[in-house]
Amino acid sequence: MKQIGRGRTADIFEYGENKILKLYRKGFPEDFIQREFDASQFVCSLGIPSPHAYELARKEGRLGIVFDRVNGVSMLSAMSKNVWLLGKHSTTLAALHYDLHTQSAPGRLRKQKAVLSEHIQAAQLLTEEEKGRILRYLKALPDDDKLCHGDFHPDNVLVGDGIRIIDWMTGMSGNPAGDAARSILLLSYGTMPDGTPNIVKAIVQFMRNKIRKGYTKHYLELSGQPYSNIDSWMLPVAAARLVEWIPPAEKNSLLELIRERLGSIPM
Repeated sequence: MKQIGRGRTADIFEYGENKILKLYRKGFPEDFIQREFDASQFVCSLGIPSPHAYELARKEGRLGIVFDRVNGVSMLSAMSKNVWLLGKHSTTLAALHYDLHTQSAPGRLRKQKAVLSEHIQAAQLLTEEEKGRILRYLKALPDDDKLCHGDFHPDNVLVGDGIRIIDWMTGMSGNPAGDAARSILLLSYGTMPDGTPNIVKAIVQFMRNKIRKGYTKHYLELSGQPYSNIDSWMLPVAAARLVEWIPPAEKNSLLELIRERLGSIPM
């Protein structure tokens, strides 16, 4: 097989005509791969623009998923190459996210609050008292059963030969406001590697701010909800992100946000 891509957890290979094999690294949890396969098939059945998942395939002791081959690049790459189209891409991003949030997904995917609770409980940088307060706060937030991506950002949208939303391993059923909060958090925080030139940092920060503002404005227009609905989810979403593989500087920024928010809610 010819390798055509490489990610942090999987390699991408050509796999017959107009198909690819996303082959996960040895040792990657197979239940996570099954979860992505099931979620990908489900979202396609709803008409969400995503690559169709055909089957699970095992090669040389590694498990993977056979998908439709999509010709194009990530929206993030397209934004980077055509900065003058940031506004257009940002509104497209918001429209895609809102459209999937109109779909119901009761009983088909993991529940949003259960996923967030699991991650918050595993966050080693939080004290037990902080975890307890955040979990009680999360429990009081409004439930829903709408389709949520769980990690929706420009690098998980392919553009070119149509538009496709990818990487559904994090798919869940829950409140769209929490899913939008995750996207805004991802577009708000992030650090550059040590030694990155200041001019590069400035350009990246400009792009991130432009995307976040365009996405947020258009999403609120489409959904008709106030920003306060989304903002109310920032505390548990930020706390849950602490278990992910992100640079220490970003975790420190999230901790500042979390503790600032905790200071404004009752004990």
